[in-house]
Amino acid sequence: MTLEKFTRIIDLHGTETARWTKTLRGECESFVANNVEARMLLNQQWQVEESMAKLEVPSFPGLETRVLNQSLPERNRSFIEEVMNWLIPEESFGKQAWRPAMAACIPLVFGIVLGNYFSFGIGIEDDGFQYWDDELTMLSLTDYTETNF
Repeated sequence: MTLEKFTRIIDLHGTETARWTKTLRGECESFVANNVEARMLLNQQWQVEESMAKLEVPSFPGLETRVLNQSLPERNRSFIEEVMNWLIPEESFGKQAWRPAMAACIPLVFGIVLGNYFSFGIGIEDDGFQYWDDELTMLSLTDYTETNF
């Protein structure tokens, strides 16, 4: 056993040998019996424990009622709760009725903006305009004089 390991055992379990682990108790007792530094360390730790035991905790009258009666801080809401509170406010609902209508218009505005920026395969540069000449020529050759209007 080393002094560092014995110091850790003393810090964790205290100076009473009954609180030491059973597997290390015999080894620790023989280490204390054979080592002067270990005995001094055990004596110092015992004095610290004795002085700590003599300390009295001050009483705080009314502390429990003050803690229980204090106002709580405002609750942090999640993003979804904030959006729902914006859409359907809890206070003055009549004044805030425009919010759901505005939220319903968001997909419409999104669609208009998206349609203006992207063609989605539909191009204005259609090659069908080159065949208009052929169509007009065929229409001009058609005889309309025999039909009754």
